[in-house]
Amino acid sequence: MENKQKHDLFNLPFITEAGLAIELGWVFRNSRVLLAAYQAGFFEALRQPKSAGELAAECSTDAEVSEKVLIAMCALGVLKRTGSLFDLTPLGREILLPESLRYIGGALDFSEYMWWEWSVLPDMLKGGEKYARRFRQIKELQRDAEYIIKTDYFPLAMHTKAINGGVQFVAAHVDLSKRRLLLDIGGGPGTYSAGLCQRFPNLKAIVWDAPGPLAVARQVIRNLGLEDRIRLETGDWETDEFSPGCDVILLSNVMHGPDSGAAEKLAKVFRALDPGGVIIVQEFLLDADKNGPLEAAVFNIMVGAFSDIELIGLIGTAGFREVALVARNPLTGSGLITAVKPG
Repeated sequence: MENKQKHDLFNLPFITEAGLAIELGWVFRNSRVLLAAYQAGFFEALRQPKSAGELAAECSTDAEVSEKVLIAMCALGVLKRTGSLFDLTPLGREILLPESLRYIGGALDFSEYMWWEWSVLPDMLKGGEKYARRFRQIKELQRDAEYIIKTDYFPLAMHTKAINGGVQFVAAHVDLSKRRLLLDIGGGPGTYSAGLCQRFPNLKAIVWDAPGPLAVARQVIRNLGLEDRIRLETGDWETDEFSPGCDVILLSNVMHGPDSGAAEKLAKVFRALDPGGVIIVQEFLLDADKNGPLEAAVFNIMVGAFSDIELIGLIGTAGFREVALVARNPLTGSGLITAVKPG
C-alpha cells in the first residue's frame, strides 16, 4: 500500500510548485522574443498598422518569423491584431515609442547587455582561467553583435524602472511634506528627485552624480518642467564630500552589499545631512535569514546585496537613529529604510 501511494500520480506533493519551477526554466524565451522585436525596430515601425509582410519589408526581416514574433507580442499585450494588420495597443504606445515619457527602450538595451553578462555564470561557478577566458569571449561577442548599446543605456534603464513604479513606491511610504531640500546621491537620471518634487510641492532637490548620468537627468528634468526646483551637481564617489545643507538625503540603489563602500558613503552622508534630517535608503534587500526574496537573491549573485538586518545595523553604526525598514517592494525585491540624524 505504501509503495502504491508513493507512485500515485494524483497524490504527489508540490505538484503546483514543481510546475512553476519548470516554467521558470522557460521564461527566458519571453524576454528573448521581446528583445528581438525591439532590436528589429518593430515597435517604431508600427506607429501605423502593418501586415507582417509589410513590416518585414520595412525592417529587413524574414516575413514568416516576423509574424510569429508579432503574434507573441500580441500575447504579451503590447500589440493587437485586426485581420492581417498588427498595431500597437495603448500599453505598447505608452512604453515602446521613444517620444513617450515612460519609454522602456533604455531598460531593454540594458537587458540585452545583461543577457550576455549572465551567460558566463556557469563558468563563474568553476572559477579560474576558464571563467576569465569565457568572459573575454563574451565581451568580444558583445562588441561584434549587430545591436548597438547606447552610452546612456544605464541611466535610461534606471529612469525606466523609476518612472514605472519606483518613484511611486518611495513616495507612498515617506512623508517629505515638511522637508525643504533633498540631496539625491548617485541620482542618475534624476527621476526620483523629479517625482518627489512633484509629490511634495515645498521640496527642492539636488541630483549628485557623474557627468554622464547627469546629462540624462538634465533632459528628464527639462521634460517635466522642474528646472527651477532641481539642480545638478557633479561628484566623484572616491574623492568628494557630499553637498551639505540638506534636510533629506536619498540613497537609491547605491549600496549593493559589502563591496559597495557602504560604510564610507554613510559616513559622508552623516557629515552632509543637517541635524534632525532624514535619510531614505532604497536597496535590494535579502531577508534576515538570507532565504530570499528571489529578486534580491538573484541580484546578489552578480552585484551584491545586504540583508535587511545587516544594512539597518550599518546605518545605526554610522550614527543614525530611529532606523527602520518601512516597506518592501515585492515586485523588485527592494526594501525602503529610513533613519534620522540626531538633532
